[in-house]
Amino acid sequence: MFKRSIIPFLLSLLLLLTTYGCESVNRKTEVISNDSPIDLNVWLFKGSGLEPLIEDYQTVHPELAIHIQTSTFTQLPAKLQTALAAGYAAPDLAMVEISYLERFKQFPDYFYNLQDYGADELSARFLDWKWEQVLNKDRDFIYGLPTDIGPYAMLYRSDLFALSGLPTKPEAVAESINTWDKFLVAGAQVRAKTGKAFINDLENLYRAILGQSNLRYYDPISDELIMDTNPEVRQAWNYALEAHKLNLSADIAIDTQRWGKGLLTGDFAVMLCPAWMIGSIKTSAPTASGLWNITEMPGNSANRGGSFLTLPKTGEYPKEAYALAKWLTSPEQQLAAFMNEGTFPSTPEVYDSPAIRDFHDPYFGNAPIGQTYSESAKKVIPSYYGPHHADVETDILEHLTLVDQGKLDPDESWDIIVKRAKEIDASFRE
Repeated sequence: MFKRSIIPFLLSLLLLLTTYGCESVNRKTEVISNDSPIDLNVWLFKGSGLEPLIEDYQTVHPELAIHIQTSTFTQLPAKLQTALAAGYAAPDLAMVEISYLERFKQFPDYFYNLQDYGADELSARFLDWKWEQVLNKDRDFIYGLPTDIGPYAMLYRSDLFALSGLPTKPEAVAESINTWDKFLVAGAQVRAKTGKAFINDLENLYRAILGQSNLRYYDPISDELIMDTNPEVRQAWNYALEAHKLNLSADIAIDTQRWGKGLLTGDFAVMLCPAWMIGSIKTSAPTASGLWNITEMPGNSANRGGSFLTLPKTGEYPKEAYALAKWLTSPEQQLAAFMNEGTFPSTPEVYDSPAIRDFHDPYFGNAPIGQTYSESAKKVIPSYYGPHHADVETDILEHLTLVDQGKLDPDESWDIIVKRAKEIDASFRE
């Protein structure tokens, strides 16, 4: 999902954030005439599924004039940092993706503490691991309310599995490929029997495996870079390199024309798939319906992606913005967003609703999609991202792609990514 580093741009913004005084973000709310609606500005990601819900909210709240701007999940944090640094033009409500949340947590003076609005009473709504992500280290500052999540499942081509002599029923597949070592063995079998790749690319494999760790690139206490000493990072990297050695990758990035073609023609047998990717698959390869099935991913569960609704202090109407965020993240509205856009809820009480529990998708052989992702979501362990996760991981994935394409020697790759990560981290600390 991260394709190009934005370090130089963000460096200048971080300097601005530390230069401007807090007085610019503590402006008093202007007095609004009773005859004029309150202009509430909301920044969302494209495809969030929240736009139609906000339209419904607007209908029953004529005292508001809600204005929505949408950006990609990488563009929005850059825009938000610019607005915060300038001290104006920031929204009342802003969506922040998990990879960027810890970066913004470094600047609590620029956000309203939702604990002051009673948000601590909402914690039981959400999955425990998701709620942990909105808290500061002292657990006395709530940065946002959780929206969607991206629990993993494993999609597989039943025809390629059958041709390879592998099980084809979901339960049997999950039982026979329940570790990453067995995953690689199965991949080698598919390659030998069919000549097809096993995975779409090394990046997707690496991210899925690392997502099962509670530690990634940063220490959760000190925020020091630990990727070179964290065995979980090295293990995920080594599995990706072993997959490369076994020639298991098709080197096809997601959300590309080649990916859509590969999903249809069976250029790869497995997709390690977060819940939000389901819609992309069906859109990219609509005629591949019935060719793919779904089961549990090897190892424990993992999560990729997911967002939060935050209240920047440059916004003028925190009370109204919080009320909207509270409503949008309620179980009822998260279920509606799932039905509208396929975004998976972070509110577990809706997992037993018929819309999720009984959701079987004909595209995936009438598999119980809702139940599979619900069980996956409950098993996710908390995973700490750290302040510069997005920049470090962007660079790591770019180098992994070079390995995938045969442009970087695998034996040299680890030392290179560790050196680059240290340089990236140091650039933010200068």
